[in-house]
Amino acid sequence: IMIININKKQFNNLFENDEANKIIAQFILDYIDNAKNIKIDKNKSIYECIIEYFNLDNNYISLFENKFNLSKQISKLDVNEYINNPYNLNIKLENISYKNYKFEMQSFNKYEGFLCDEILVDNNYLEHTKIGYFEKDYNYLTLSLNNEIWMLITPHEINTMKKAINKANGNVITFGLGLGYFAYMCSIKDNVDSVTIIEKDNKIIELFNKFILPQFNNKDKIKIINEDAIKYLNNNNFDYNYAFIDLWHDNEDGLKLYIDTYKLSLLHKNTTFDFWIEKSMIIMLRRCLITLLYESVNNIIYESEESYEDYLINKFKALLKDYVINTKQDIDRLLSESFIKDLITKI
Repeated sequence: IMIININKKQFNNLFENDEANKIIAQFILDYIDNAKNIKIDKNKSIYECIIEYFNLDNNYISLFENKFNLSKQISKLDVNEYINNPYNLNIKLENISYKNYKFEMQSFNKYEGFLCDEILVDNNYLEHTKIGYFEKDYNYLTLSLNNEIWMLITPHEINTMKKAINKANGNVITFGLGLGYFAYMCSIKDNVDSVTIIEKDNKIIELFNKFILPQFNNKDKIKIINEDAIKYLNNNNFDYNYAFIDLWHDNEDGLKLYIDTYKLSLLHKNTTFDFWIEKSMIIMLRRCLITLLYESVNNIIYESEESYEDYLINKFKALLKDYVINTKQDIDRLLSESFIKDLITKI
């Protein structure tokens, strides 16, 4: 599948870490699903309470402590930072019902863990997930459709948009309206002149115009265009200073959209683009490449496409059939963010 001229043992650590990433990713999901049920003993750390709740054996404990240092990934957050966030202070939407939609407050209980930032990857390709908690209950805004939560603004959304908001300047365009958090935070910046929002859902635009936009301090900076993001990126020449794309709920449902919009962003040379949770998208693409490496090293031919990731692996296989690996540096180059971004432009 690829031309590999180094010993299989050179890949052992990479494949072991990939398997470890999958194990801890599933554990983190299980933990978040059960976080409200975990009783916290004040004489023990939250990490110790988690271990006891799940009754983990020594193999898991060793994996989490030695490879991921999981206890260090769980940290107390300053609740006042989020309570005093400008959007949370100024936009009041709780207990508003409109047609099949409802704005309401949900809460994290004190000591309840939650995802609070992007996943980070170390030099050994181990994925580290940041988990936060507060020492008091914390309320956050949600929007439900037919009694199912559809949108929300938690510390995770606030933290993962922080860099993009800091970078936004001049004339800004954002793809995906949501609850207007990004647009609001950009609009209150002195160095932002305008915020154009591309949103295809008429109902979300209606909710925004009726309940959210009237509460904006600088509503005159806001312009909404009712259009599909892909069509708009493909059919319009524009010269915004900064663009932010946020069209997905998570990396699972957003991978294809990320690839499509990333390729289209390259058409707009004069605009700086950023993508929500892009590092998590790169992680998923890297996992596909590691799977392809595993198949190549072990002479496995697997053509089936049961998922979008399978489709990507087969695309990568065709693109990399002449890729030569002579050293570990060749592996690192293959798995680098810059190489992955270049690769997806060819899909």
